[in-house]
Amino acid sequence: MIFHDLEKELIKACQDAREKGFKVTTPKLEQSSVYGNKLAYYSHGRNKIVFHDDYIENGSEEDLEQTLLHELAHAIAEQNNTEKKAVWHGQVWKDILSAIGGKPERYHTGTYKKPEFKKLAKRDMFAILPKQDKENWERGTYNQWLLRGYHVMKGQKGQLAVWEFSANEYETDTDGKSSEWGRASAVYFTPEQVEANTPKGKE
Repeated sequence: MIFHDLEKELIKACQDAREKGFKVTTPKLEQSSVYGNKLAYYSHGRNKIVFHDDYIENGSEEDLEQTLLHELAHAIAEQNNTEKKAVWHGQVWKDILSAIGGKPERYHTGTYKKPEFKKLAKRDMFAILPKQDKENWERGTYNQWLLRGYHVMKGQKGQLAVWEFSANEYETDTDGKSSEWGRASAVYFTPEQVEANTPKGKE
Protein backbone atom coordinates (compact mmCIF):
# COMPACT_ATOMS: atom_id res chain seq x y z
CA MET A 1 0.00 0.00 0.00
CA ILE A 2 1.21 3.53 -0.76
CA PHE A 3 1.85 5.61 2.37
CA HIS A 4 -0.50 8.34 1.14
CA ASP A 5 -3.32 5.80 0.82
CA LEU A 6 -2.77 4.71 4.42
CA GLU A 7 -2.99 8.35 5.50
CA LYS A 8 -6.36 8.63 3.77
CA GLU A 9 -7.53 5.44 5.50
CA LEU A 10 -6.56 6.96 8.85
CA ILE A 11 -8.52 10.15 8.20
CA LYS A 12 -11.59 8.14 7.17
CA ALA A 13 -11.29 5.82 10.19
CA CYS A 14 -11.14 8.84 12.51
CA GLN A 15 -14.24 10.31 10.89
CA ASP A 16 -16.07 7.01 11.30
CA ALA A 17 -15.01 6.86 14.96
CA ARG A 18 -16.39 10.35 15.60
CA GLU A 19 -19.69 9.34 14.02
CA LYS A 20 -19.82 6.50 16.54
CA GLY A 21 -19.49 8.99 19.38
CA PHE A 22 -15.76 8.85 20.13
CA LYS A 23 -13.68 11.98 20.61
CA VAL A 24 -10.42 11.70 18.67
CA THR A 25 -7.76 14.08 17.42
CA THR A 26 -6.39 12.51 14.24
CA PRO A 27 -2.87 11.16 14.95
CA LYS A 28 0.01 11.97 12.63
CA LEU A 29 1.09 8.97 10.55
CA GLU A 30 4.79 8.14 10.10
CA GLN A 31 6.90 5.31 8.78
CA SER A 32 10.23 4.39 10.32
CA SER A 33 12.37 1.46 11.42
CA VAL A 34 10.40 -0.12 14.26
CA TYR A 35 12.59 -2.46 16.25
CA GLY A 36 11.66 -5.57 18.16
CA ASN A 37 8.53 -7.54 17.31
CA LYS A 38 6.28 -4.53 16.76
CA LEU A 39 4.94 -3.68 13.32
CA ALA A 40 3.53 -0.34 14.47
CA TYR A 41 2.89 1.63 17.65
CA TYR A 42 0.97 4.63 18.94
CA SER A 43 2.94 7.43 20.63
CA HIS A 44 0.64 9.11 23.15
CA GLY A 45 2.98 12.02 23.89
CA ARG A 46 3.27 12.99 20.22
CA ASN A 47 -0.14 11.69 19.11
CA LYS A 48 1.30 9.77 16.19
CA ILE A 49 1.08 6.27 14.75
CA VAL A 50 4.36 4.87 13.47
CA PHE A 51 4.46 1.97 11.00
CA HIS A 52 7.47 -0.19 10.24
CA ASP A 53 8.65 0.95 6.81
CA ASP A 54 9.05 -2.56 5.36
CA TYR A 55 5.54 -3.42 6.55
CA ILE A 56 4.03 -0.54 4.57
CA GLU A 57 5.92 -1.62 1.45
CA ASN A 58 5.21 -5.35 1.70
CA GLY A 59 2.18 -5.86 3.93
CA SER A 60 -1.20 -6.70 2.44
CA GLU A 61 -3.92 -4.06 2.35
CA GLU A 62 -6.03 -6.08 4.79
CA ASP A 63 -3.14 -6.50 7.26
CA LEU A 64 -2.27 -2.80 7.15
CA GLU A 65 -5.87 -1.69 7.64
CA GLN A 66 -6.29 -3.97 10.66
CA THR A 67 -3.05 -2.71 12.19
CA LEU A 68 -4.14 0.87 11.55
CA LEU A 69 -7.42 0.26 13.42
CA HIS A 70 -5.46 -1.51 16.20
CA GLU A 71 -3.29 1.56 16.78
CA LEU A 72 -6.16 4.01 16.30
CA ALA A 73 -8.03 2.20 19.07
CA HIS A 74 -5.03 2.91 21.33
CA ALA A 75 -5.21 6.58 20.35
CA ILE A 76 -8.93 6.79 21.07
CA ALA A 77 -8.58 4.92 24.37
CA GLU A 78 -5.74 7.17 25.55
CA GLN A 79 -7.39 10.40 24.39
CA ASN A 80 -10.61 9.49 26.22
CA ASN A 81 -8.86 8.09 29.28
CA THR A 82 -10.15 9.74 32.46
CA GLU A 83 -8.48 7.36 34.91
CA LYS A 84 -4.94 8.55 34.14
CA LYS A 85 -3.55 5.04 33.72
CA ALA A 86 -2.23 3.09 30.77
CA VAL A 87 -4.95 1.33 28.81
CA TRP A 88 -2.78 -1.30 27.08
CA HIS A 89 -4.72 -4.17 25.47
CA GLY A 90 -7.40 -4.54 28.12
CA GLN A 91 -11.16 -4.54 27.81
CA VAL A 92 -11.45 -0.79 27.18
CA TRP A 93 -9.17 -1.05 24.16
CA LYS A 94 -10.91 -4.20 22.92
CA ASP A 95 -14.35 -2.58 23.10
CA ILE A 96 -13.16 0.45 21.15
CA LEU A 97 -11.43 -1.64 18.50
CA SER A 98 -14.55 -3.76 18.00
CA ALA A 99 -16.69 -0.64 17.74
CA ILE A 100 -14.54 0.87 14.95
CA GLY A 101 -14.50 -2.35 12.95
CA GLY A 102 -11.25 -3.99 14.01
CA LYS A 103 -10.43 -7.43 15.35
CA PRO A 104 -9.78 -7.19 19.11
CA GLU A 105 -6.59 -9.25 19.07
CA ARG A 106 -3.35 -8.11 20.66
CA TYR A 107 -1.09 -9.97 18.24
CA HIS A 108 -0.72 -9.58 14.49
CA THR A 109 -2.48 -12.52 12.82
CA GLY A 110 -1.96 -11.57 9.18
CA THR A 111 0.30 -12.99 6.52
CA TYR A 112 3.13 -10.45 6.73
CA LYS A 113 6.36 -11.58 8.37
CA LYS A 114 8.74 -8.95 9.64
CA PRO A 115 12.37 -9.34 8.46
CA GLU A 116 14.60 -10.74 11.18
CA PHE A 117 16.60 -8.04 12.91
CA LYS A 118 20.33 -8.69 12.80
CA LYS A 119 22.24 -7.53 15.85
CA LEU A 120 24.96 -5.07 14.91
CA ALA A 121 28.39 -4.45 16.40
CA LYS A 122 28.76 -1.09 18.16
CA ARG A 123 31.06 0.28 15.41
CA ASP A 124 28.41 -0.51 12.80
CA MET A 125 25.72 1.13 14.91
CA PHE A 126 27.82 4.30 15.15
CA ALA A 127 28.03 4.28 11.33
CA ILE A 128 24.24 4.55 10.94
CA LEU A 129 23.25 8.00 9.73
CA PRO A 130 20.00 9.79 10.63
CA LYS A 131 17.00 9.51 8.32
CA GLN A 132 14.75 11.64 10.51
CA ASP A 133 15.15 14.64 12.78
CA LYS A 134 15.92 13.68 16.37
CA GLU A 135 12.95 15.74 17.57
CA ASN A 136 10.67 13.07 16.07
CA TRP A 137 11.27 11.07 19.25
CA GLU A 138 10.59 12.06 22.84
CA ARG A 139 13.37 9.85 24.19
CA GLY A 140 15.26 6.64 23.59
CA THR A 141 17.71 4.24 25.16
CA TYR A 142 21.42 4.38 24.32
CA ASN A 143 21.08 1.70 21.64
CA GLN A 144 17.78 3.02 20.30
CA TRP A 145 19.43 6.35 19.53
CA LEU A 146 22.31 4.62 17.76
CA LEU A 147 19.91 2.70 15.55
CA ARG A 148 18.19 5.99 14.70
CA GLY A 149 21.49 7.51 13.58
CA TYR A 150 22.37 9.43 16.74
CA HIS A 151 24.64 8.86 19.72
CA VAL A 152 24.50 10.08 23.31
CA MET A 153 26.94 12.92 23.88
CA LYS A 154 29.81 12.40 26.28
CA GLY A 155 28.98 13.18 29.90
CA GLN A 156 25.23 12.93 29.51
CA LYS A 157 23.33 11.04 32.19
CA GLY A 158 20.21 9.08 31.37
CA GLN A 159 17.01 9.05 33.36
CA LEU A 160 15.85 5.77 34.85
CA ALA A 161 12.17 5.12 34.23
CA VAL A 162 10.41 2.40 36.21
CA TRP A 163 6.80 1.39 35.66
CA GLU A 164 4.70 -0.59 38.07
CA PHE A 165 1.29 -1.64 36.85
CA SER A 166 -1.43 -2.46 39.31
CA ALA A 167 -4.65 -2.80 37.35
CA ASN A 168 -6.46 -5.40 35.30
CA GLU A 169 -5.45 -3.50 32.14
CA TYR A 170 -1.84 -4.74 32.34
CA GLU A 171 -1.07 -7.13 29.50
CA THR A 172 0.64 -10.51 29.70
CA ASP A 173 2.17 -12.66 26.99
CA THR A 174 -1.11 -14.45 26.37
CA ASP A 175 -3.63 -12.74 24.13
CA GLY A 176 -6.81 -11.82 25.93
CA LYS A 177 -5.31 -12.22 29.41
CA SER A 178 -4.28 -9.64 31.97
CA SER A 179 -2.35 -9.49 35.19
CA GLU A 180 -2.88 -7.57 38.43
CA TRP A 181 0.75 -6.42 38.62
CA GLY A 182 3.81 -5.92 36.48
CA ARG A 183 7.06 -3.94 36.32
CA ALA A 184 9.35 -2.62 33.58
CA SER A 185 12.33 -0.25 33.52
CA ALA A 186 14.79 1.41 31.14
CA VAL A 187 17.32 4.25 31.05
CA TYR A 188 16.34 6.97 28.58
CA PHE A 189 18.01 9.97 26.94
CA THR A 190 16.18 12.94 25.40
CA PRO A 191 16.88 14.59 22.00
CA GLU A 192 18.86 17.37 23.72
CA GLN A 193 21.36 14.76 24.91
CA VAL A 194 22.24 13.27 21.52
CA GLU A 195 23.94 14.31 18.31
CA ALA A 196 24.08 12.85 14.81
CA ASN A 197 26.53 10.08 14.00
CA THR A 198 29.44 11.05 11.74
CA PRO A 199 29.88 9.52 8.27
CA LYS A 200 32.83 7.15 7.99
CA GLY A 201 36.03 8.95 7.11
CA LYS A 202 34.89 12.21 8.69
CA GLU A 203 35.55 11.44 12.33
